[in-house]
Amino acid sequence: MKPWGYSCLRFLDLEIPEELHLKIAVTAGYQRYAELHCHSSFSFLDGASNPEELVMRAKELGLAALAITDHDDFGGIVRFAYSARELEFPAIIGCEVTIEDDSHLILLVENERGYRNLSYLLTQARMQKARGKPRVSYQHLEERSEGLIALSGCPHGRIPSALFLDRVEEAKDIAGQLKEIFQDRFYLEVWNHLLNQEAVIAKKLLELSNSMAIPWVVTNNVHYASPEGRMVHDVLTCIKHDVTLAQAGRRLRANGCFYLKSPEEMVYLWRHDLTGINNTLRIADRCQFRLGAFKPPLPVFDLEDGTTHNGILEKLVWEGAKIRYPDLTEKHLKQINYELSMITNLGLAPYFLIMWDIVNFARKNGIAVQGRGSAANSAVCYCLMITAVDPIGMDLLFERFLSSGRNEPPDIDVDIAHQEREKVIQYVYEKYGREHAAMVCEVITYRGRSAVRDAARVLGFSQEQADSLSVEARHMEAHEAALNLRAGGAERAGLDQKDKRVQQLIRVVSGLHQLPRHRSIHVGGFVLCGTALGEVVPIEPAAMDARTVIQWDKDDIDLMGLIKIDLLGLGMLTLIQEGLRHVHKYRGLDIDIGRLDMSDPAIYEMLTQADTVGVFQVESRAQMNILPRIKPKCFYDIIVSIAIVRPGPIQGNIVHPYLRRRRGDEQVTYLHPSLEPILKRTLGVPLFQEQGMKLAVVAAGFTAAQADHLRRVMSHKRSLEKMALLCDDLAAGMKKNDFSPEAIETITHQLRAFANYGFPESHAASFSLLVYASAYLKKYFPTEFYCAILNAQPMGFYSPATLIRDAINHGVEVLSVDLAKSDWDCTIEIIEQKEGFGAFGFANANKANKANQALSSVDVLEQKRTQKLALRIGLRFVHGLGNKSMQALKAVHAAGGKFTSMEDVLQRSGLGPSDLKQLARAGAFESLYPGRRKALWEVLSRLNNPPPTPLLDLLEKKPVEDVPEMSSLEEIVADFRTLGLSTGPHPMSFYREWAQKFGIKSCQELGVSEHSKVMSVAGGVICRQRPETAKGFVFITLEDETGVANIIVNPNVFAEFRHLIMRTSFMLVKGKLQLEDGVANILAEKFERLPLLPGNPILPTRDFH
Repeated sequence: MKPWGYSCLRFLDLEIPEELHLKIAVTAGYQRYAELHCHSSFSFLDGASNPEELVMRAKELGLAALAITDHDDFGGIVRFAYSARELEFPAIIGCEVTIEDDSHLILLVENERGYRNLSYLLTQARMQKARGKPRVSYQHLEERSEGLIALSGCPHGRIPSALFLDRVEEAKDIAGQLKEIFQDRFYLEVWNHLLNQEAVIAKKLLELSNSMAIPWVVTNNVHYASPEGRMVHDVLTCIKHDVTLAQAGRRLRANGCFYLKSPEEMVYLWRHDLTGINNTLRIADRCQFRLGAFKPPLPVFDLEDGTTHNGILEKLVWEGAKIRYPDLTEKHLKQINYELSMITNLGLAPYFLIMWDIVNFARKNGIAVQGRGSAANSAVCYCLMITAVDPIGMDLLFERFLSSGRNEPPDIDVDIAHQEREKVIQYVYEKYGREHAAMVCEVITYRGRSAVRDAARVLGFSQEQADSLSVEARHMEAHEAALNLRAGGAERAGLDQKDKRVQQLIRVVSGLHQLPRHRSIHVGGFVLCGTALGEVVPIEPAAMDARTVIQWDKDDIDLMGLIKIDLLGLGMLTLIQEGLRHVHKYRGLDIDIGRLDMSDPAIYEMLTQADTVGVFQVESRAQMNILPRIKPKCFYDIIVSIAIVRPGPIQGNIVHPYLRRRRGDEQVTYLHPSLEPILKRTLGVPLFQEQGMKLAVVAAGFTAAQADHLRRVMSHKRSLEKMALLCDDLAAGMKKNDFSPEAIETITHQLRAFANYGFPESHAASFSLLVYASAYLKKYFPTEFYCAILNAQPMGFYSPATLIRDAINHGVEVLSVDLAKSDWDCTIEIIEQKEGFGAFGFANANKANKANQALSSVDVLEQKRTQKLALRIGLRFVHGLGNKSMQALKAVHAAGGKFTSMEDVLQRSGLGPSDLKQLARAGAFESLYPGRRKALWEVLSRLNNPPPTPLLDLLEKKPVEDVPEMSSLEEIVADFRTLGLSTGPHPMSFYREWAQKFGIKSCQELGVSEHSKVMSVAGGVICRQRPETAKGFVFITLEDETGVANIIVNPNVFAEFRHLIMRTSFMLVKGKLQLEDGVANILAEKFERLPLLPGNPILPTRDFH
């Protein structure tokens, strides 16, 4: 074993004399030291080790304690504290704060009061200063110093900086000020990284300590766990300053000594005076606060006098139960009482009342809202109208949502119509107070592609080389990308594997694995607290106005026991909300989607035919492939179809056994008789997280707490490592219960795959309601449906162009954008009466109507039901019309109505020349001034005021009547360039005669062709996908005037035709037809570009999402 000490010298390739080895060895023995200044990766781009790695290394080295002191940040303290607790290691919470004079100061937490004060200081530093530039004022420091120990900081501290500049009196003044604030809790910090500049400062600090009787303490100002971390730290520094390694110069630390050192190394470095070493132990002894023991209070729900939280909750639940369950059975009563008892015993009644209040606010204000996730397992949530799924009727597992063995509060997710979500968010802020509420952050970590790109840029690789390397990283984690590069990926990218710089790149990519890259706001996570939230976790302004965000992510929140609610914007709820409003306005029907007849055979036939463009959750290529195979016949089949096309079931080899058993090709069997009650509904295979939990209890003897831990791991983002450990426990438990080795291997493989995202059954059930509702609207009210989905953009899987084409294929009359008739959003116009609209659709709608709805006139209602409607494209789709134009047009329409002439547009619209010209090109003047070119000509002539040109004026000017009209194809090209969509013929219709001549199939013809036959199909690309679970396969969706075709491209074919596939809009694909269960796919062998049409129209695509 090599002697301790001077690892930094070895890292610098300096020769260590033999006598020095001897001196180091002599100091061996039991030494104690606590590191009080350590930066984790949450000192963004200045710390090269994650908190868990630092704790583990500190434990290995035998440190007495470790303090985490990130720059103005608490983002890593939860991970730090809980990993330390698992290792029974003392974890001190601290921070390196930036003071208002730009100096640094280390603050360490002694007790809970100190923790609250430090969190408050960080909150004020961020809330009262420019975003991204936190500064703590000396006034706040003085007011909130209780419970905090202060160290004078690194060389950027005010005192060391003054001493380095020989401003001794200034240093004394600051030291005196800090001593007055912190009393005996202020220490001068010194370091020894074998640097001359530091040595000069350290000497002066010790002299100051002696002259002012201020104790001094040693730290190593740690920035990475081990010496090997220096390279990654240097790369992070370059990223921070946006320079290459060659350009970095003095921005990099002078040597590699800023790692976590052992007590023996530190004792040797300070062997001439161990006072500073011993003081680290004294400070560590004083810092007894442990984050795991800190429990923030639940949020407060205000009560009227004489009432209790439990009493109000029970009253609301039983009132709701009468509505949800008109015939309350013993089973209902038992489950509701059981849930209420657990909720009240855990003191969670205020939380449920808050959730009820938020949902109630949304509904009162006409905002579509629906709870989902594990909350759908709760009958109490169902009775409070938070969720829409009956968990008793569906036999859902309540313990998936809440159990006595859980150490964290339940998680209720609420979907809100996305265009009105901000109203709900601001209501929560105002109702519960901004000091008690904030959004949750999301930590974006390095993955393969981002790690490769950043590392390549810093190490001086060209952009082309970086692009080639990033292709090899695909969708991998950073460490997987490094392994792939080492295993030949670098050579495939055109680089020499033996090159020193390539080897450095691979090491850096591996070292960046899961390091935080930046922080963003969570899509909807909201945290509420009964005390001032800024004293629990630092709060800072979000990029969006009127929002604040905390420095913890959702996993931190769970560990800390803070109440989190997810207020998620869901475009589909916006669609359904607007669609139902249109149905009411134009059909006279009030439809409650919660009371639809869920047994409509026409809806299930529609799903079986995969006629699902725009339908929630089942519109993707993968879903369109699975639905005809499942052939859904009932609501539970929709739940299965949603859950089965997920990474967990796919990687667990669950999909094909389920389909074979559903078709009757394979007998339904169970790996053990005890599993039949759990897996019967899913034909013997696990599809849902709840099944995994039940299976663990029954098969492996897991306790409720262990099963809940399994739930957390299955729900956790990228939890493969944790899942692997749990599977070992599962295997051991199943072996005790006499499961066969084959059964153990199969079950652990299936559950291990769930760590790559398996769906909870309750989640799938909640989503299935929206699947059915959106399919219902599309089936029976297509004009209203397509109008709503276009106005809800951006959302879903397909571009507006594809949605328009699908609408036309479903018989919807789509009218082009028109300044005389279009609003900003898409609208519906009444065209004429028509006969009937689908008997079952209106019967179903009537069932959903309020009972005995009073109508002023039966004839009026019948007229509304049968009137012919058309969809008018809104001005929102004209490219280049921004928010300013939107506001102007809405104001003009509100004040004086639609435009009546071109002159009216020019006088009233307030639009600029570029907007007016774009509207002319888009055909928006058609009813006011027919002919696009003529309209553009006229707009230009009216906008221009040229100077007098007498001689030119003698020449005959070309009259507007002589401007040639656009051809149909030219109009379509102009549509796509100005609107991104077209209401005219599909561009592929102009190829049809040519395609038929050469035997090229249309998309529709594939479904009636011969299986396994090699054929060609042509179309425009509307989607390119490469799922992580597809092993490099790429999936392309082609569209023509008859429908869509699915193209499967294996990795070798994709590599051969990559440039064409990625850059071509209209293509011909030759390959073998795969026709199974009504699903047609082409296994691509060859790609060709179609001959260019005049103007070269390009279809919008949605790629790799």
